[in-house]
Amino acid sequence: MRLLIDTSGIQFRVAGAVKPRPDFKDKDQQARDRDGRPIWTVRLDAIDAGRETKETIWVEVAGDEPKLTFDGFAQVRGLVFAPWVGRDNKIRRAFRADAVELAASAKAVHAA
Repeated sequence: MRLLIDTSGIQFRVAGAVKPRPDFKDKDQQARDRDGRPIWTVRLDAIDAGRETKETIWVEVAGDEPKLTFDGFAQVRGLVFAPWVGRDNKIRRAFRADAVELAASAKAVHAA
């Protein structure tokens, strides 16, 4: 089951370098989605200013490598929570997004 997350009111800050997600069976290969697009993993801090909380999450996104700046802000579109059960029968958290991009305000500052 995939649960769509309402990200309005949440700011995302890039907390690490974008990395290729290793393939489940062949760790030397990059994982790909059903359409053959490479999958990337992005570490983000999800900041909820209203509640004064922050949580670090790892988000998978398929397609071209996201061009992000460490400690810059990102825009996340189509964020879903898709938990799965590991081989040890424990529930694993998984976040996936349609896109993770440089936030619009960061683009304006970066271009100046």
